Amino acid sequence: MPLGQDALAGLYQLDTLFLTLRRALVPDAEGVPIPGAPIEDVSEAYWRVRGALPEGTEELVNGTEEYPHNVLLLVGPDGGAVVHLAAIEVAEADLALLAVFADALDRAAGPRPGPEFEALTEALGELGWKPAYQWLLEGDEATVARWVRRALSPVLHSPFKGPRGAADHEMLSAVLRHAEGWDSIKVNQDEEEVVGRVMLSLVRSAIDRRRYPPGRHRPLPRRRAVQAPRSPAHPGRPRIS
Repeated sequence: MPLGQDALAGLYQLDTLFLTLRRALVPDAEGVPIPGAPIEDVSEAYWRVRGALPEGTEELVNGTEEYPHNVLLLVGPDGGAVVHLAAIEVAEADLALLAVFADALDRAAGPRPGPEFEALTEALGELGWKPAYQWLLEGDEATVARWVRRALSPVLHSPFKGPRGAADHEMLSAVLRHAEGWDSIKVNQDEEEVVGRVMLSLVRSAIDRRRYPPGRHRPLPRRRAVQAPRSPAHPGRPRIS
């Protein structure tokens, strides 16, 4: 999984949303009732998924650490840093619960949510009417629900769908296997193109395009030139350390 700042920023901001749904909006502190997805269970699943990300990912996303240790950095043929790459293992049950949670928010924000979603609809409206956090979009219930789904998209959305998905997945897996124990590795043009496709898929699923009107998109980070000396252990592959 490429660890891109744009794709993962929302995921790291969800913790305060879960805290709000659990405590701030209901006096008894049992949390807002969510059909099929109790908020305590959803929150625990979220923290397990987030904990599966490599150490240093949060610092990479919030900009306090540009090159975290133990996270492989891919360097392009021209010497520019491309993206950090990691293998992530999470439980299917946790992903399924997060998907049910996102579906429940969509249902609560819909035109006819039903009485069982009444409390959740009210909570979403309260959050969107007066956002408690500067990162949360101001708007109606559907605005908040869409934001949450986009925030979860890096773990719920597979960037390896489509006719080239399996081949792309295998190519990036091969890079990880080859570079095991390394801090960075220089990729060839084909590998860089695969990373580009995967990153584009992740970012498209994670960014709320209403923040960026047509023709105006969030700028991508500038690539930095990095020297790539040959590794004596693997003379056929440049290693950066």
